[in-house]
Amino acid sequence: MEAEGLPLDRISSLPPSIIHLILIRMPVRDAFRTSILSQNWRHHCRYIPTLWFDNFHGPYDETLSNKCTMLHSVVYPILLLHRGPILQFILYLYGVNSCCEIDQIILHLSRNAALKDFRLWICSGDEHKLLPAFFKLQELMVLELRNCAFQPPVTFKGFSMLVKLYFYEVSIAAKDFLRIISNCPLLKDFTLIADEKHLLGLWSFNFIELFERLPLLEHLCMSSYPIQCFAKGVIRQKLPISLGRLKSLEFYGFGLCFGREVDLLSVLLLVTSSPNIETINMEMELYPTEAVSQTTMNLVDHQDYSYVMLDHLRVVVISSFSNMKTSMDFVKLILAKSPMLKKVVIFINEQVDIHGKVKILSEMIRYPRASAKAEIRVY
Repeated sequence: MEAEGLPLDRISSLPPSIIHLILIRMPVRDAFRTSILSQNWRHHCRYIPTLWFDNFHGPYDETLSNKCTMLHSVVYPILLLHRGPILQFILYLYGVNSCCEIDQIILHLSRNAALKDFRLWICSGDEHKLLPAFFKLQELMVLELRNCAFQPPVTFKGFSMLVKLYFYEVSIAAKDFLRIISNCPLLKDFTLIADEKHLLGLWSFNFIELFERLPLLEHLCMSSYPIQCFAKGVIRQKLPISLGRLKSLEFYGFGLCFGREVDLLSVLLLVTSSPNIETINMEMELYPTEAVSQTTMNLVDHQDYSYVMLDHLRVVVISSFSNMKTSMDFVKLILAKSPMLKKVVIFINEQVDIHGKVKILSEMIRYPRASAKAEIRVY
């Protein structure tokens, strides 16, 4: 039984700050459904600064038109009901191809001068060509795109406020890439996962020019093909500039392989030019040993790394590892040059048999270590 004088609608009487905290922690559709609770909640849900939609996958037998209708019947109405600034808009689409409903959403958002964070992941189908209106979002600090075509108008110079840029399978011409990178002086976090289908035109600039344009870069993630593009024209031993702010390096997806000289050289170049690096995370590709040239096989041995000291490196994780000499030499170098190293985690490629796994571990535990606390884990 309710105590005398205590209001029955306790939810509506919550302080506005509490209501706001509840709403921003709920899925967007659920947050807007709370409007049936009371007029008070209806008012608050229309002012949520973050709109995050990440569950548009549905059953795979659902037709494409029905999935796109979900965008039209759910996302767009919420945008129309919304009042106040939208600071963050996130749309992750699984099983939904490029469609005109995405354009309607982008067109609506382009009128929102306050938007700081925009993320659009299209995980299947053809890439989505971004509307010219998208490039009006000049206050963006975070931009994540997957499976999109980035073709800015000629008047576009870049996003000068950008701190994080994530391009996954985004088609972009070399001249447009250079234009955007040249106008991102605040960029700290940069991911470029692509292959030859996505990086278009003549990529004539290299790692030196890239890092000169990104003086504040702290985290870099790249796949093999961009690495090969930026490696052109770079001296073999080390970069003429120090990547002093870089703390995290990731080499991910699309065939990074130490059987190729350019891949191995580039990774060594970036690691040894980053004196403050703290973490390295790499996903490798298995390469037939017989295809590795003798020059590549002995590359680490023939380089002078006496000047290198990775005083801040603490964690190294390598996936799909094999007992190729170049891979083993890389780990040996890391162990010898990292006095603060805590752990090296190795996930061995499933094609390596049990004898190969035992050999990898038995060799590694004999390598000299600059850190007495360095732990090697092999899985």
